Amino acid sequence: MENIFATFKRWKQEKAEYRNYKKRIGDLPKDYQIVMEEIENFLWSSASNHDSAMVMFSMLKDILEFFETNAQEGMDVMDVVGQDVGGFCDDLLHELQGQTWIGKRKEQLSENIRKKLGKKQ
Repeated sequence: MENIFATFKRWKQEKAEYRNYKKRIGDLPKDYQIVMEEIENFLWSSASNHDSAMVMFSMLKDILEFFETNAQEGMDVMDVVGQDVGGFCDDLLHELQGQTWIGKRKEQLSENIRKKLGKKQ
C-alpha cells in the first residue's frame, strides 16, 4: 500500500512542477514562448519511457532557465538558438542518446548488425 501512496505523491509533485514550468513559459516574451513550445514538442516526441521523460523534463527546465536569462538581457530568441533550431535540438538530443527512443533504436540496430556479423562490440 505504501508504494501506491508514494506513487500518487510523486505524481502530484510532478504535476505541480509541470504546472509551474508551463506558467514560466507563459511569462516569457511571445517569441521565446513560440520557440520554447516548438522545442518542447520536438523533444517530448523523443522520450522513450518515464525515466527518459524525467531526464527530458530536466533538460527542458534548463532550456527554460537559459531562455529566461537571455530574454531578460533583451536578446533575440533566434540569436540564442541560432537559425537552425532543429540543429539546436539535435545537439540537445545528442546529450541523451541512450535515453531517447531513437537513441535506443540506434543502439539496437548496431547490436543486431554486430550479432549477425559475429562481431563483438
